[in-house]
Amino acid sequence: MRTTPLRNARAARRTPAMLLAVALAAGLGGIGGAVAQPAAAPGGAGFDFAAPPSAQANRVYGINRQTGEMNVCQFERPNAAGVGVTFCFAQGEGAGAQKAGNYALVATRYEGETGIFRVNRDTGEMSICYVRETARAAGGTDSSLVCTPAAR
Repeated sequence: MRTTPLRNARAARRTPAMLLAVALAAGLGGIGGAVAQPAAAPGGAGFDFAAPPSAQANRVYGINRQTGEMNVCQFERPNAAGVGVTFCFAQGEGAGAQKAGNYALVATRYEGETGIFRVNRDTGEMSICYVRETARAAGGTDSSLVCTPAAR
């Protein structure tokens, strides 16, 4: 295949530094940063999503930017299934709507962390949200999304 000046110009525009700059501008700057805050859609508060830094956590957390209400889902593929499913956890203590504010999700840099911080940008309050496993008396476990009380 012959290389033309136009093809060379296009390739030169896609340098690794430029791709990194585009990723950073898009809010994909890596672990530990706050999730990008796109403008809210008309008539709605909008949502943000982020994953914890743990390589073993197959989860994505979501937050309602206005109410702070949390959700978390993960991918599961039952042994006999050819196609996987999206499994979302029930909301537990502290994961529901909070006082109105400007909420965001922030991941730590701690590699083993499977939770994520919910932050209120208006007040500076933070809480950590995570999936809690509770043993059942009859065996097995129940899992739910819980969040610590907000603190500063």
